[in-house]
Amino acid sequence: MEDRDNNRVTEDAIAEDILPDEKKADDNASEAAAPQRSAREKLIYLNRRTPDPNKTDFWSDVTATKPRRSFRFAIGVICICLLILTIFAYSIAIQRGKGWFMNIFRGRGNIEFTLPIADTPSVPDNLKNPDGTFTAAGLAEQVMPSVVQIKTYAKNAIVPDSQGSGIIMSSDGYIITNAHVVSGEHYGITIMLSDKTEYAAKLVGADDSTDIAVLKVNLKDLTPAQFADSDLCKAGDEVVAIGSPAGYENSITKGIISGLNRQIRAENSATAMNCIQIDAAINPGNSGGPLLNMWGQVIGITSSKLVAESYDNIGFAITTNSAKPIIEMLMEDGYVPDRGRMGISYYAITSAQAELYGLKCGIYVASIDSKCNIAMTELKEGDIIVEIDGVEALDTTAVSEIMSKHKAGDEITCKVFRPSDDSDDDSGESFEITFELNSDKTAMIEAKKNKDKE
Repeated sequence: MEDRDNNRVTEDAIAEDILPDEKKADDNASEAAAPQRSAREKLIYLNRRTPDPNKTDFWSDVTATKPRRSFRFAIGVICICLLILTIFAYSIAIQRGKGWFMNIFRGRGNIEFTLPIADTPSVPDNLKNPDGTFTAAGLAEQVMPSVVQIKTYAKNAIVPDSQGSGIIMSSDGYIITNAHVVSGEHYGITIMLSDKTEYAAKLVGADDSTDIAVLKVNLKDLTPAQFADSDLCKAGDEVVAIGSPAGYENSITKGIISGLNRQIRAENSATAMNCIQIDAAINPGNSGGPLLNMWGQVIGITSSKLVAESYDNIGFAITTNSAKPIIEMLMEDGYVPDRGRMGISYYAITSAQAELYGLKCGIYVASIDSKCNIAMTELKEGDIIVEIDGVEALDTTAVSEIMSKHKAGDEITCKVFRPSDDSDDDSGESFEITFELNSDKTAMIEAKKNKDKE
């Protein structure tokens, strides 16, 4: 009876993680043996194992009864990692464009797209002039649903920090605008349709060099604009511009084509774009909106960045034919891949100028970018490049066409004429240079960095 009571007391003490004192174990070894066995049996029972009376090593039994870990923890960790990677990939896709994200899996050309060029449309009788074209009022009524107002917002801002216009080019929500309208870090982009409804949009791709960007809004059954062959335009043709100058949406200005084939470069760009010169008013907010012929077709993309600020009634619109390949590349890749850059600034010498000053026709090198490969050749400022890869470089249009056939990393050869300092005739030194084209994307980044430092 006394041993049973001692066993109960000792078992309760061990269950509360209190082991017998060594001194007590020495004084009464026979009584301590029974409590130890009882404690071992109780701990083994708590670990759901049947006690083995033949085993005497207490601690080996306890070690052997450790519970096995479940695989649920490892599976949970893997799921969390996959979720984080998915969110990261989605955020990058929004920032850099759908094309870039899909290229990871499919490579380039995954989004096949061709900007449609329409024939001359038929005009309703109540909206047309005697010659069959739209009146200005009829054109506005017909085209306004294809023009949107664009706003960009900084984080925690209620008032937009930038705004412009855009052209709906497909019924499923693809929109053309200027790159400078949506450039920089923005928390959000919205578009407002002609019926005043507003929706969130995301950037598919942008090209600062040509000032063209593509947005996407998740809507269906939109009214896309019609695009015309801009090469059919003539000086003196009447045109209409629609946009949101100063935030006044659905504003219309009318004018004429003042000039064609104007080679204009966007700010910090080495790429000349073929533009239409117009006298219709173009102001901040018009950027990205359409320039329309009187058939209601888009012939250009207006840009306030290309306006001659020191003069009145001189504005420019990037021609549809010039913008078309850029738009298609943005749709397919999210950016313009592999564009090459020579690394010089220049102007053309006409045949009349060449005869007057005793020079040769070509492009006069005004400056050379020291960071580009061409700077490592013997070319100097004041030289005249007369041929590029065997093609005469007579003007900026010819140079742009030649460069459009090359990409960054291509090696090209130029024939150069260096006029003699002490002669009025066309005598001088002729030689050839060979160099690799630099990436225009890198050049744009460097130009922006330099501007920020200033």
